[in-house]
Amino acid sequence: MNKQLLEFTGSLLLDSKYIVSPYGISKKLPKGEITPLNYEVIHNNSISNITIDYTTVQNLTIVNGMGVTLGDSIIGISALHNIKKINPGIKIRVIRPENCPAYVNELYHIAKNVIDEIYYMPYDISHLKDSDVIIDMGNQVYWEDFNRLEMHDFFLKSLGLNYNYFSPEEKSNRWLQDCNVEELDLGEYVLYCPNASTKIRSIPAKFHHKTITQLTQAYGKKIFGFIDINHENYTNIAATSKNTAAFISIIKNSKYMYTCDSSALHIAAGFNVPSTCIFTTVKPELRSIYYKDCHSIYIGNNLTEGIHNSEDEFLIKLIEKEFEVYYA
Repeated sequence: MNKQLLEFTGSLLLDSKYIVSPYGISKKLPKGEITPLNYEVIHNNSISNITIDYTTVQNLTIVNGMGVTLGDSIIGISALHNIKKINPGIKIRVIRPENCPAYVNELYHIAKNVIDEIYYMPYDISHLKDSDVIIDMGNQVYWEDFNRLEMHDFFLKSLGLNYNYFSPEEKSNRWLQDCNVEELDLGEYVLYCPNASTKIRSIPAKFHHKTITQLTQAYGKKIFGFIDINHENYTNIAATSKNTAAFISIIKNSKYMYTCDSSALHIAAGFNVPSTCIFTTVKPELRSIYYKDCHSIYIGNNLTEGIHNSEDEFLIKLIEKEFEVYYA
């Protein structure tokens, strides 16, 4: 598969007609000619800096928005929410990359207070003609700004906005508070989420029991989580977290959360849930600097910094040693 296309900082075009995504073709390669999407009417901040006055825009289309992970999507939708506050009458259409996990796509339907229309790739490019502004957000993990700016600032800038104009409160995912998610009555509990999407960003299993004991002593409440851990005060409630809406509700109603899962952290910030988040590869100032109720801890080093996904055994053992020092 063409590495240049997979790492292109934008979306792609199939047979000069259908918009597809680098992520999508990495999962299932379609037949036909694939080229970079490069149309003058489609803005892409990774190619050319943009500035947009949204006060007069009637229709906004986001191509390949706002990411293929839950965490990126939460923050990307937060940026769209700020556009809605600037111009409540604007209609926002999001064209999602193909082959994304269903639990990520579910978030966009939960965000109906922000997003008016959702479509999926492959998407006929001729259908874009009725939008005032079209912005390509494709493959942002390869954008230079993605690894340089705090993530809310990255999305705001990529949408043509001055991120310095917005307050920390406006960068705290408050759009989640307006979502209609089921209220789950689980009593009072602390949430322990030690697993991230990749091993290098997860808390090793050998430290789970000790951490749960410390949380029990500190908060005097039952501890819930989503994996099996052998501890007398811990319960695996993965079966209750049957979808993204339930996952949001469980975090929303927790009294405190201890995690290394950034998507859980972004949800907690939206509801002012006090949290501790351990970062192993990404500096906290790029993810949690605007979250007033989050205590962030960085235990990474120069060998792990900036790695978004890795199952490399050497790096995982390196991080485990950093955890040993931290928990000593």
